[in-house]
Amino acid sequence: MRFDLPAAARSLTVPASALIFDSRGARVATVGPDNRVALKTVTIARDLGDVIEISSGLVATDRIIDSPPDGIGKGDQVRIAPGSASGAMLAAASRRAPAGGGGDESK
Repeated sequence: MRFDLPAAARSLTVPASALIFDSRGARVATVGPDNRVALKTVTIARDLGDVIEISSGLVATDRIIDSPPDGIGKGDQVRIAPGSASGAMLAAASRRAPAGGGGDESK
């Protein structure tokens, strides 16, 4: 049986692999304009398996690091991989895509 639940109006989705759990709670590593890491505390609205709805702590323009390495810290310098569309490799936090639809990463 499957129940389709409406997405929270103000929530953002991120890959589950982007979450960092530590003594400070759930956090997400983001990349600032200076290509340095900032760790943002987030509130999880719903766990949808491979995607997590975030109700607070991120904005739609945040560039998140998918699968951050152990030991990543605030202020660490990062490099955007060549060929990623304006940091798309870092999965910019975005509103949930419609079912069956994917983002066009060829831009």
